[in-house]
Amino acid sequence: MHRSQLLFVLSALCLPNLHAANIIDQIYGPGAGSFEVPDPSIGTYATYQSGSTAITGWTVNTVNIDWVRDSIWNASNGHYSIDMNGTQPNNQPSLPGGIQTMIPTTAGSTYRVTFDIAGFVSAGNTTNPKTMNVTAGGITTSFSLTTTNIYSGTLVTPLALNWTTVVFNFVATGASSVVSFVSTVTNGDGSAMLLDNVVIEAVPEPASSVIFGIGVAGLALRRRRAAR
Repeated sequence: MHRSQLLFVLSALCLPNLHAANIIDQIYGPGAGSFEVPDPSIGTYATYQSGSTAITGWTVNTVNIDWVRDSIWNASNGHYSIDMNGTQPNNQPSLPGGIQTMIPTTAGSTYRVTFDIAGFVSAGNTTNPKTMNVTAGGITTSFSLTTTNIYSGTLVTPLALNWTTVVFNFVATGASSVVSFVSTVTNGDGSAMLLDNVVIEAVPEPASSVIFGIGVAGLALRRRRAAR
């Protein structure tokens, strides 16, 4: 191995993956992670029932959800976000909804999930904090958001909401993984936690693996020199 080749190998081993791609967008198309595919150009919102795959890359897995355009409130990325408690017919109280995506994974590898959440409180929509369970790699984690978006009187849309970014890691247990988001707001008084901008990335190998790789490359070089 020439010195230039060795330097290239060491550089490849040492440089972290600083710009890992969103696996959801890679599999289902750009914008799928932030609920932009397809763009139905709805004026306000659309409600989808359990089992629906109308939002590309996603399946509604509990009761129903609302797919909300930024004419109602600002999305954190693009034009659309999800209200985790969908609208019920005949003005019935809303129920906890959920949505999930499936991605290819490598068993034993670590993946990072990043997503944005928001909420608001107004007349007839008083739940605070908003809550949701997220399941990935067979582990369920509960998330809670005490919203600072509090409105009184007549709502003027679009609402200007503050979005908060949440990050967690999971270890894949198989060749594919389901990442599921399910509302735990149960009192049915309007919107629940809002969800947008879901990103799933492969986490680079830890530094110990990089050091081991450098050692293997160096050992191979020494053996080649000794054999000459």
